[in-house]
Amino acid sequence: MPRRIEDEEDDDDRPRRRRRRDTDDDDDDDDDDRPRRRRPSADVDPVGFIVPTDVSAWSIISCYAGLIGFCLPFVGILFAIPGLICGIVALRRRKKAASYGAVTSDVRAVIGVVLSSLSLLGNGAFLALVAFKGLK
Repeated sequence: MPRRIEDEEDDDDRPRRRRRRDTDDDDDDDDDDRPRRRRPSADVDPVGFIVPTDVSAWSIISCYAGLIGFCLPFVGILFAIPGLICGIVALRRRKKAASYGAVTSDVRAVIGVVLSSLSLLGNGAFLALVAFKGLK
């Protein structure tokens, strides 16, 4: 069926497809004059991952004490108790999560409470088992 003049005018309104570039021409990237989007520069401070700003000190203490308490088999209970207490205090004093620091603070407090609780359960059960065996 032959195309009419009206159909050709309608074709001009449609967006044109771009031709695919050959994958063999990787060396010709310098010839591409199309504008590229720039990625936003992220000013990430590596120290911010270890001791972040705008994070509650209670949360940081809870997280690290819970981690140490969870990793150390016998002495861990000495770190787990303060870790659990600091985590509970951090969660009770938390503010609305309006910034990245506030969210990080909540997450660190939860991690501290969970690890401290697991440490207390594990070390407490082990100490109870040793005490029970010692009584016989």
